[in-house]
Amino acid sequence: MTTMAVYEALKNAFANEEQLEQSLSKLLRFKLDEHHLRLRQYESELAEFEDRYGMASDVMNEKFEAGELGDAMDFFEWSGLFVLSQYLRRKIERLEKGQ
Repeated sequence: MTTMAVYEALKNAFANEEQLEQSLSKLLRFKLDEHHLRLRQYESELAEFEDRYGMASDVMNEKFEAGELGDAMDFFEWSGLFVLSQYLRRKIERLEKGQ
């Protein structure tokens, strides 16, 4: 089912546009809350790495990408977590603009 088909089905399922908009707004708020919670979890894990290695995550990621930190598993995990957190931040920003 295409996005437009889903939207049309939802429009038909609600008594009026206002109810549909309220429901979609609640769904968007729910997803934003989920994303904010996940981002806080990522940030907590990033802070642990930053404390352990005495380095900011963005600095570590630049050094890691440049091959300056070696192949320790911690750096792979830290870099992956940093990339995920950046992706999630951008996603949250886009969703918040759509509210």
